[in-house]
Amino acid sequence: MKRWTEILLAGVLLFDGSASVFAAAPEGFVAKDGNRLMRNGREYRAIGVNMPNLHQSYFGTWLHNKDKYGSDENAKQAMIAGVEDASRSGFKFIRFFADPGYPKDIDLLYARNPEKYWKLMDEVFALCRANDLRLVPCLNMIDGCFAEYYGEPKQAILDPESKTHQAAYKYIRDFVTRYKDDPLVLMWELGNERMLNADVDMQGRKALPAECFTDDKQPREFRTREDSLTFHHYLRLYKEQATLIKKLDPNHLVNSGDAAVRQECTSRRETFPNFKFRDDTSRERIANNLYSQPEPLDVYSYHFYPHGNPRPRWGMTEGMRKLLVATLATDTPVYIGELGQDRPSFGEDPEAKATIAFIDMADEVGVSLISLWVWHFTWQPDRTLSSATHPALVERCAAWNRKYAGEGK
Repeated sequence: MKRWTEILLAGVLLFDGSASVFAAAPEGFVAKDGNRLMRNGREYRAIGVNMPNLHQSYFGTWLHNKDKYGSDENAKQAMIAGVEDASRSGFKFIRFFADPGYPKDIDLLYARNPEKYWKLMDEVFALCRANDLRLVPCLNMIDGCFAEYYGEPKQAILDPESKTHQAAYKYIRDFVTRYKDDPLVLMWELGNERMLNADVDMQGRKALPAECFTDDKQPREFRTREDSLTFHHYLRLYKEQATLIKKLDPNHLVNSGDAAVRQECTSRRETFPNFKFRDDTSRERIANNLYSQPEPLDVYSYHFYPHGNPRPRWGMTEGMRKLLVATLATDTPVYIGELGQDRPSFGEDPEAKATIAFIDMADEVGVSLISLWVWHFTWQPDRTLSSATHPALVERCAAWNRKYAGEGK
């Protein structure tokens, strides 16, 4: 009975026909008007890129800097080059993972010298401002880095008395308060694809490897059930953190950073922790996705990797179209936070035909924001993009931006 109550609630969200009341944002900021975004009095739709390691590689704290770039200075210069290429290519914003990183990364700078950490963050903001690129900082404080840092289970984020909760919420307050009046922030994002972990039993799974910690820390080898978070845990955290951000910052919208729910979302929720697989029906899949990103979130987030080859109904662009149409019918804008390509990958397909076809569809149905996965990212060579490697895709995105995001940059 509980499952059907949840689905009916999601159906109400989809079909009640209620329209949001549009409140104009201050000049330069983005506001929500039904399922559209507005900026400076006109509809705003834009395509950007993902540079997940932007600030950490610039700071010299990314665990993989030396392996992927040779030195911290090379990594910093690579970030500058990526930002400049995005600007020249006509993109409008960058999404990046804005947390301090692995426990070892935290120890390198954030824990040791927070004043320098925030000064360097200001430099990253200044770099993007100089290149006319806005930012979507993915705060990653849902069940992110601090639990590992303090040696607490992931569920510690639910306990206001835990070190994890206190450090995570301090980070949110510090970040949001620092940039709340800056229109360079396009919107805030809570995490990265958290609902894919909902109702996944972490008991016995490998924890972070020792290389992610300083030598004086003794990381655990395996996770426990207390590292598992349920669908309803995530709903609670989304509501709680979005409410906090909107209280601190009335200027910016907030999205979840979700990819979508799993295709077996309903059965996971019903049978956790003794999971029994059953694929969601089409009705359940749409309802679960709508239910998974609750108010006061302002914008629905999905991630999508279209395939050039036929796949089951929800892996194909047409299945995604159905979900997008249903989502937009709730008077909520949509952000495709990651748009990449598999089989063939970007590395195998310089023409990026499947991705361009998806962009055409997203344009037709009214998606507001898209960011490509991934830009100048040596860690994923089969997925990385630049203006040199994929000129047709870059031009399609630039044409979108000229049409929809050309005013009031």
